[in-house]
Amino acid sequence: MEEFGKVDDLFEEVESLEEFLGPADEEESLDLLEDELTSLEEEVESLEPIEDELGKTLYIPKSCLDAGQIIKILRRMLRDMSPKYIDIAERTAYCSVKLFDYLKLHDKLDINIDRNKLILLSVLFSIGGYKDLTQLVGEEEPQSKVPHLFLYSYLFLKNLTPLRETSEAVLLYNYNYGDALSLNSPYIEYASLIFTCMRICIQLRKTKYVFDENTLDKEFIAQCKKAYNPMYVDLFIEANQNNAITSKLESSRYYYLLDEYCDSLTFNYDETFMLLKMMIYTIDFVSTSTVTHILSTSFHSTEICQIEHLSDEETDEVFTAAVLHDIGKMAIDVSILEGAGKLTDEEMNKMRSHVERGEKIFRGITTDKIADIASRHHETLNGSGYPKKLSGDDLTFQDRILTVADILSALTDPRTYKPSFPKEKTLSIMQSMVEEQKLDPKIFEDVKNSYDQIVAHTETRRPMLTTNLGQVIIGFISLQECKSVPALFRAIRQESAF
Repeated sequence: MEEFGKVDDLFEEVESLEEFLGPADEEESLDLLEDELTSLEEEVESLEPIEDELGKTLYIPKSCLDAGQIIKILRRMLRDMSPKYIDIAERTAYCSVKLFDYLKLHDKLDINIDRNKLILLSVLFSIGGYKDLTQLVGEEEPQSKVPHLFLYSYLFLKNLTPLRETSEAVLLYNYNYGDALSLNSPYIEYASLIFTCMRICIQLRKTKYVFDENTLDKEFIAQCKKAYNPMYVDLFIEANQNNAITSKLESSRYYYLLDEYCDSLTFNYDETFMLLKMMIYTIDFVSTSTVTHILSTSFHSTEICQIEHLSDEETDEVFTAAVLHDIGKMAIDVSILEGAGKLTDEEMNKMRSHVERGEKIFRGITTDKIADIASRHHETLNGSGYPKKLSGDDLTFQDRILTVADILSALTDPRTYKPSFPKEKTLSIMQSMVEEQKLDPKIFEDVKNSYDQIVAHTETRRPMLTTNLGQVIIGFISLQECKSVPALFRAIRQESAF
C-alpha cells in the first residue's frame, strides 16, 4: 500500500507529531485509545453483516465457457464486424501452430514458446485494427515507429488477456531481426514465427494459395530472413512438403483446424475469466453503452435467479447467456447503436437483426440451452416479440428471467438517446408490459419487491467484470510519442504501468 508509505516513514511521522504536540498525558492517552478501540469495534460490527452477505448470500456467478469457446466466439464476432484483419490472422494462426507442432514433433525447436500463448497471440495480434484510433493519434506515423495498430494491440493484449508481457512480440512487426536481438526481448521468437507465417500467408493470397517452388521467390525469402529469424522460412518449406500446410488454406479447411487448436487451449479459471472480460470489452470498439448494458444485464439476471431460488448451475447458465445476448451488435453500424435520435423503420430492423446475428456467432459453440436463453431475450409471452415470435409456452423460466433483466437494464442504464430512468418510471413501464402480457408477472413482482436489492447487488458484483480499459488508452497516448522501436522498448521497460 504505497499511499501510506513505509513503516519507517510512518514512525517518523508519529515522532514528529509528538515533538510538535509535546508529551501527552498518560491517562488522557489511555482514554483516547479506549475511545478509538470502541469506535473500531463498532465499525467492525457494522461490517459483519456485509461480510456475511458477501460470503453466504451474494452468489458470485461463474462462466460456463472455456477458453477455447471464448476465442472461437470472439473470432466470429470480429469476422462479423469486419473480416479484414481476422481473415489473415486466422490463416496466420493456423500456419503458426501447424509449423510449431511440426518442429516440436521432429525435435527441431529448442526455444521457449508456449503453445497456448502462441495460439492466442497469433489469433489476436491485429486486434488493434478494430479500434478507431483517429482521435488518439496526434500526428502521422514516422516510418521508424511501430504502426499504431500493433501498438494498440500490444496494450490491449497486455492489459486484458493472460498474455501479459508476451504481447510485446507484436511490437516487433516488420523490425529487422538483427536489430531486434539487441532489444533483449524474450518473446522475439513468437514474433519471428508468427510474422514469418503472416508474410507467407499474404504472399500465398496473391497466388490464390497455390504453393510451388516459385511462390516464395528469392527476394521474398531474403526479406523474410532479414525481418525475422531466418530459420523459419526454410522450416516452413520443409514442413509444407506435399503442401501439407498450404493445401488446407486453399480449401478453407484451416478454419476448422484452428477451431480444434482453440479447443486445445488450457488456461486456468481466472485466466479464462480474464478472456471472457476481454471478449466483452471488444464490443467497446463499436459501442461503449453496449458493454455497460451487458454488465448490468448479466448481474441483474444473476440476482433475479437467486431471488427465484434457481440452482447455482441454472444461475451460471443465465449469467453466461446474458454475457452473450447482445454480441450481435458488433455488426450493427455505430451510428445506429450510439445515435441520439429516434430510429427509422429501416434502422430499427437493422438493430433488431443483432439477435439473429448474435445467435449465428455463439450457436454451436455454447450448449444449446445457453444459446436458446441468449437468443430469446426479445421474445415475449404474448408472441409479439422477435425474431421468432415465440410465446409463453415456448419460453422457459430462465428465458423469462433474462428478458426481464434485459429490460430492467435498458431502462435504468443511460444511453445517448435517453437518461437513466428512476425506479418509479422503470417499474411503471415494466408494469405496463406485464399488463400487455409481455413479461412474466411473478418475476416482475419479485423484481418490484426486491428492486433496491437488485440494483445494489449489481453494483457490488460489477467490478468482477470490469477491466482497466483506460490504462490501454493512457498507454497508447504516451507510447505513440516514441520515435523508434528501441525508444519504445526503453519506455516499456521503464514504465511498468504500460
